[in-house]
Amino acid sequence: MRRILMLSLIAAAACGPSSGELEVDWTFEGLSCAEAGVAFIQIDIANEVLSPNQFTCQEASLGANLGVYYAGDYQLTVTGLDANGSITHQATQTLRVVGGRKNSFAVDVPRVAPTTTATVSLSWIFDNDPNKTCAAAGVDQVTIMVDPDSNGSGGINAGTVPCTAGNPLPARQSVAPLSPGTHTFAILGSLGTALKYRTHTPASGFFAAGFTSNVDVKAEPLP
Repeated sequence: MRRILMLSLIAAAACGPSSGELEVDWTFEGLSCAEAGVAFIQIDIANEVLSPNQFTCQEASLGANLGVYYAGDYQLTVTGLDANGSITHQATQTLRVVGGRKNSFAVDVPRVAPTTTATVSLSWIFDNDPNKTCAAAGVDQVTIMVDPDSNGSGGINAGTVPCTAGNPLPARQSVAPLSPGTHTFAILGSLGTALKYRTHTPASGFFAAGFTSNVDVKAEPLP
């Protein structure tokens, strides 16, 4: 049983009146991750990049110390995945960090009905080169777009993750929930706030409820 220690993007800042430590403990329907059949735990905070953001049950069975954050409200999502990478549990809560103290929260994550949604396991390459790393492409984060236009523009923003989450092959990033049927995907590759790559021809896949489908996306330099 462990609680893992992470460093937030502002963890280098001293924990003073304007910032506080954030610690999250979790259960899944009142059970431990092992008892609930959760093999992997994914942590996401809106508008923040956590790296890494996914752990095995053995690594973080109790929870995580997410580091130091500026005082304010943060939207946290805890996702439980089974051994196949399919989402089994998920909860989103708004947590308030108070400066100058340790902020501890307990989150009980409910089960997601596995028969009504699907999951994509997404990977991406740059310049049509499956061996080109994020560092070689000069990209540190990727924004995933679901069901964009045929030229790769628009679509539903499914979130921004560290570029290495899906690159180079066979690294993959799970995106869920998806409705059953056919979906297309595009990415935007950036270095900080500077956009460097985008998908010109979206990739598609068929998705069945309760299953995970693999999709590989290509991105090319602007425009």
